[in-house]
Amino acid sequence: MTRSHKALGLVLVVLVGAWGCAKAPAPSGGGNPALEAKAKRLDEDFRAAAAARDQFRLRALAAEEKVSAAESRAIALQAQLDEARASASTVRAERDQMAAQYESFRTNIKSLLGQAESSLNKPAGSLSPASPASPPPPSALSN
Repeated sequence: MTRSHKALGLVLVVLVGAWGCAKAPAPSGGGNPALEAKAKRLDEDFRAAAAARDQFRLRALAAEEKVSAAESRAIALQAQLDEARASASTVRAERDQMAAQYESFRTNIKSLLGQAESSLNKPAGSLSPASPASPPPPSALSN
């Protein structure tokens, strides 16, 4: 093969390539209606799946917000419960202290009542001269 044959072959290949690229694609009259229907159905299915995905995403966000609100409410309620327990403990301590004071007061009243009854049971002559039943001496009033 000579150079001229090679050059002629190259020119021929370039011309055929240029003619093939310049040629417009043939318009498809109707194509395959079954494939077009299937592509349309798949496109509709994709859009429906995307809409469902978006809807589920919104539901998940709403559920997360509810959980977050419930957790914050639980924390607040736990704080209130702790405060109420502390308050109840304080009230119990005050109650026990008041009960002890009452019991002490009651025993003191009983002992004083016993003393009063024992002094009433003594004979009348054994009263002391400085008892409140006798008037105080006049010299004690002038001071």
